[in-house]
Amino acid sequence: MLPCCYKSITYKEREDLTLRPRSCLQCSESLAGLQAVRSTEQGDHDQLKELYSAGNLTVLATDPLLHQDPVQLDFHFRLTPQTSAHWHGLLCDHRLFLDIPYRALDQGNRESLTATLEYVEEKTNVDSVFVNFQNNRNDRGALLRAFSYMGFELVRPDHPALPPWDNVIFMVYPLERDLGHLSSEPP
Repeated sequence: MLPCCYKSITYKEREDLTLRPRSCLQCSESLAGLQAVRSTEQGDHDQLKELYSAGNLTVLATDPLLHQDPVQLDFHFRLTPQTSAHWHGLLCDHRLFLDIPYRALDQGNRESLTATLEYVEEKTNVDSVFVNFQNNRNDRGALLRAFSYMGFELVRPDHPALPPWDNVIFMVYPLERDLGHLSSEPP
């Protein structure tokens, strides 16, 4: 469970988080037709731009200057020259909400999650990373065990820090911060 020091989401933030992270055009898990509709509906201001690239990890984001809305963050981890693992997330008020991809327990996806968590801890001011997945997934038990083993904790569905997403299980990974560490770094 989340420690009592976690802030609740305000009503405005809760409204903003009714949207789920969008899948990127390169992602094999998304439907191309749905993506085309989403990209035309959301306009140019929501286009993802490269924020960071090092080693096998590339981070894409919507404009982080639009602080009134959650920021879409996509983490692409190159597995081979032809394939990559993708984690799609929303950054809101020092919290990152990540959708767990299909086949998340594959070795490549575990490596990509480790790289994603390292980036988040070193390059952002995120205090906690929430992963989520549909509660009717066939691999639900394996996901709960694997993410618990990695240090994630199950979050009760009615916790005030969670967005109002239906039929979703959330787990949280609280990041320990040195208070002076990120004083000059952007979100």
